[in-house]
Amino acid sequence: MSFALDAKKEVLKVEIKSDCCAIAYLSAVIKGAGQLSLSNGKNVISIHTDTPELFDVVNRIVKQYYGEECSLCLAEENLGFKIIKYKITIPSTVSEQILFDCGILERDETNSIRLTTGISPFIIQEDCCKISYIRGAFLSCATSNIVIKNYDNETKNNSGYHFEFVFNFEETAQDFCNLLSYFNIHAKTTIRKNNPLVYIKEYQVICDLLALVGANKAVLELQNEAAIRDLRNNVNRQTNCLNANLNKMVQASVKQLNAINLIKDTIGIESLDESLQELCLIRMANPDEPLEKLRLLYSQPVSKSGINHRFNKILKIAEEIKNKK
Repeated sequence: MSFALDAKKEVLKVEIKSDCCAIAYLSAVIKGAGQLSLSNGKNVISIHTDTPELFDVVNRIVKQYYGEECSLCLAEENLGFKIIKYKITIPSTVSEQILFDCGILERDETNSIRLTTGISPFIIQEDCCKISYIRGAFLSCATSNIVIKNYDNETKNNSGYHFEFVFNFEETAQDFCNLLSYFNIHAKTTIRKNNPLVYIKEYQVICDLLALVGANKAVLELQNEAAIRDLRNNVNRQTNCLNANLNKMVQASVKQLNAINLIKDTIGIESLDESLQELCLIRMANPDEPLEKLRLLYSQPVSKSGINHRFNKILKIAEEIKNKK
């Protein structure tokens, strides 16, 4: 089961406490996942979702406020891609009234009916209604690439932190982005394949969103995931740094040994001054040791930089021999 689907099932358990919040909730669900069609000249609302548990909430609202029962059926199934979609149908007898109550249909100055493309302000007047609307949108049109992994093996989690809400109208997406901003949840809007969407890529902002809609368990899971990722990334960085230092040390050692062998086979090590002769003998006896260890083997106290300075002299002598050849 995906992280987003788990979070949705958690949010579905949050109680809707007031009439205004119920209408805001239903409005967001219809805006986010609803489709309108005509049957016998009447509007019919169908809601498409990957969360069948959403039916219980929608049906409870419709039954409580409009006295009608909704229906649920399987709309799409593709087990190869693990795609299962369900369709919630709201009866045509109450659909039009619901559309007006939810601010999705309205009458203009000429008394003509038109579809609203943004979020009607009267739906989200109170803070509780704003949060309820965000919950409805979260349940109906939110998706995420976040994966909570089992780290028993060494495989890396390549998923990022990404949450998005896909809408039908740019005005709805912009209004929803502003709604999130009201709660200091800063999101961005864009268009993908002609679909307006609102997206969040920052880990902490996603945590704030989950906390706002009541997915507290999901927040803890995400925080734990982030902590594990940070720890693994730090270990990897330290390992990479260590490996890089080891590679540099090995390359330097090989370069020093090559220079020493060249001197040995041409002018002879004995031609060098005593301090350089001693360093050549120490390096040949300890080809894999770092400079810090070599300085401790030196007959007289010498610093690491002093050892490095002597090696530079040896390398320079070897370079001069190469140039003469």
